[in-house]
Amino acid sequence: MQKLGKNHGGYHGETIDLRAVLRDLKIAAQAHGWTTEIFLEHGELKFPVFHHAPSALRNPQSAVRIYISAGIHGDEPAAPLAALKLLQENRWPAGAEICLLPCLNPVGFQLNRRENADGIDLNRDYRNPQAAETRAHIAWLERQPQFNFYLCLHEDWESHGFYLY
Repeated sequence: MQKLGKNHGGYHGETIDLRAVLRDLKIAAQAHGWTTEIFLEHGELKFPVFHHAPSALRNPQSAVRIYISAGIHGDEPAAPLAALKLLQENRWPAGAEICLLPCLNPVGFQLNRRENADGIDLNRDYRNPQAAETRAHIAWLERQPQFNFYLCLHEDWESHGFYLY
């Protein structure tokens, strides 16, 4: 595979229409009976959380709780697109309760850069949170029952191959 050589000094690759992706996520969530919660608003941008809890659960306390987040970096378009595909396909483990945050940094996507509007890399902001997005996300997480599994979707356009933390 030959690299395109577009991304010297920053991300200059493909972008996505985030508003369209968020709209399609909402449509897919509604079509499959998911609920939507807004955990932060930034101007006219809304930060949604989609939630799926199977009604057939006999004991909701024993459900496997899965958390999926995407879009913390505005220069990683594959993550929100993967979240959209997951929601559209709607093939989840039986009995699993799922919370999906498809885009933690919508302003970063509009600016086509890793950081938010204030130049903060949200992924590095959790130890001493300064950004409104990070603080709202932490507050939302603290209100949730414990998750059994966390999946944070990223894309690394700078690497060769793939990796897993």
